[in-house]
Amino acid sequence: MFSLTKRETTGLIIGTIVFVVVEISTFWQDFNLLELIILVILISPLFLLHELGHKYTAIYNDMTSEFYLDQNAALLSLFSVFLPLKIIAPGVVLSSGYHTPKIEARIAMIGPLINTFLSGFLLIISSFIIDDWRIILSIVSKASSDIALFNILPFFVLDGAKVYRWNKLVFWTIFLIVIIIWSFHPLGLGIRILESVFYG
Repeated sequence: MFSLTKRETTGLIIGTIVFVVVEISTFWQDFNLLELIILVILISPLFLLHELGHKYTAIYNDMTSEFYLDQNAALLSLFSVFLPLKIIAPGVVLSSGYHTPKIEARIAMIGPLINTFLSGFLLIISSFIIDDWRIILSIVSKASSDIALFNILPFFVLDGAKVYRWNKLVFWTIFLIVIIIWSFHPLGLGIRILESVFYG
C-alpha cells in the first residue's frame, strides 16, 4: 500500500535531480565541490517530502496515489535555469478514488505546508550556527520556501488552485504565511528590496 512502483521511483529520482539543478543554478559558483555536495544532499529531500506528502495523505484518505514524471514540465523546469523566474514542476502526484473538495484540498495543501515548516525550522536552526553551515542551512531553507511558494499559487493544476476552490479563507491564510516567509527570508526578495532602499 505504501510502496513505490519502479516507474514512480524513477520519476521521483529524475524529478529530484531537476529540482536540485534548478535550485542550485543561481549560486553553485559560490561554493566549492564539498559544499555543493552537502547542499545537494540537504536540498534533495525537500522535493521528495513534498511529493510523498501528497501521496500518503491521499492514501490515508483511502485513495490510490502515484507520482508521475511529466517530461515536458521537467524540461521546462530545466529551461527555467536560464530565466529570471524559476519553475519547479517536474511532475505531479495523481490520486484516484472517492474524494470530496475538502479531501482534495487537504491532499494539495500538505505539500506546501511541509516545505513551509521545513523552511522555518531550518531557518531557526541556522540562527544558532555560525560560519559556512549557517549559509548552507539558510540556502536549503530558502529552497524549501521556493517550492512552497510556487506550489501554493492558485493557478492551473498547482496545489494552491485546489485549496482556493475549496476554501478561500484557508487558502489566503496559507498563502500569506508562505509569502511572508519567502519574502522576508534572509535570502528572500523582501530583504533585498529593503536593503536596496536603505543602503542603496
